[in-house]
Amino acid sequence: MKRNVFLSEYSVRGIKTIDQTVSLSFYKKTISSPLNRREYNIKGIYGMNGSGKSGIVTSADILRNLLLNAGYLNNPIVQKNLDAIINKKTNELYIGAEFFIESEENVIPFYYEVTLSKDVSGKYTISHEQLVSKRTSGRKEISEIIFEVINGELVTVSKKWDGGFSRIMEQKTINLLSYATISALFYEKILMPSRNDQLIDGSFLFWGLFVLFCLGKNIYAYLDQSDEHEDYFIRNIIRRIDRFEEDNILVDSETATLLKNFYEADNDYLNTISAAGNIVPKRWYGFYQKTIIKLRDFLRIFKPDLHDIEIAKKEDHDDYICSLVMVYDSYKVNVEFESTGIKKLVRLYAYLKEMVQGGIVFIDEFDSNLHDVYLCALLEYLMEYGEGQLCFTTHNVGPMDVLKRNKKSIDFLSLDHKIYPWKTNGNYSPSRLYKNGMIEGSPFNVDSIDFIGVFDIDEGDE
Repeated sequence: MKRNVFLSEYSVRGIKTIDQTVSLSFYKKTISSPLNRREYNIKGIYGMNGSGKSGIVTSADILRNLLLNAGYLNNPIVQKNLDAIINKKTNELYIGAEFFIESEENVIPFYYEVTLSKDVSGKYTISHEQLVSKRTSGRKEISEIIFEVINGELVTVSKKWDGGFSRIMEQKTINLLSYATISALFYEKILMPSRNDQLIDGSFLFWGLFVLFCLGKNIYAYLDQSDEHEDYFIRNIIRRIDRFEEDNILVDSETATLLKNFYEADNDYLNTISAAGNIVPKRWYGFYQKTIIKLRDFLRIFKPDLHDIEIAKKEDHDDYICSLVMVYDSYKVNVEFESTGIKKLVRLYAYLKEMVQGGIVFIDEFDSNLHDVYLCALLEYLMEYGEGQLCFTTHNVGPMDVLKRNKKSIDFLSLDHKIYPWKTNGNYSPSRLYKNGMIEGSPFNVDSIDFIGVFDIDEGDE
């Protein structure tokens, strides 16, 4: 299912080992409508250990939470995590995203950036946030600031087509913008409340905040170690997302069409699947069952002897707490006791499904616990049928010869945190050049003789 958001560039600075800006380019400079998604929908990031690959995916997870969760920075667990992963040299985290909103008639580019810095109390707050709309007039690019926040104060706000909405947002966000993005507050204060009398006038600010919220809602980041409190929050968003339509909030026709498209994209609602502890609202249980049937079909590709997946559920007020049980010929086993590879495929399925249906998906260490043959087959399918985008980190050189068929599909991240995009070089294979240390910034100058002596037993150890 095609969605309307497409990421064209992503930048990050100040996370883990990344102490200077790393920018990933996903699309060509020339923008035309409709977007040529299929040739630009996959990117693999390669780099030596410690180059910062995982930091890029982690930052995407942080961006999603900042854009959707108004209470994210008020969570002490989040603050402790940020203190551990934000680079000690920069002492701040910068994330920038250039993205397109594609309508029936044209493609509109936006640029969003947010910076987290420590305040006097030692907590990370939003020191800067800005959304800019870009358009081309003749040969000239025109940028228009939709809003800008500096140290918790809304210093610039667009009054274009304004019918009083800018004043509403100023009132509803006062004293809140240090610990919550204006996008998350827009969701919490405007989209989520049940108010039948609320009128949205279709102002430029409303439309900009809505597309920014949609960017956050369409980003998914897979990390092997994820925080359960984040998954819980996302589930709560999805459970209440349909209330906008139920509350009969009035919007202009163009915005109403965008709302309908984005909300319909969440009919299956499931962002993540785990072996146990899936909290499923009773009203969504039918969708959950259908998703697990598709998960079974997916896993059968890897395990042909799998007959079925049963759902073991316990009632909890308006929810079911669900666990998954794998059914084979003569036995059943809870997914928790399956191999690491199968458990990873269970979790990966929902993310890959989001990518196929139009989501923007980041996956860290896509290749771990996956056989090279399966990984390459998956990538070929996603390149051909995926409506969204996939950006993943990997050490496996096997997929390089698959990826090279697409444009902007291979980036090399050096130890000094510079990006070197793959460029076609005659008949040379990117995997061969990479392994031979011939990619700039990736000198694999390790030889077998370098290990001589490091495993010997010293006399004092005998």
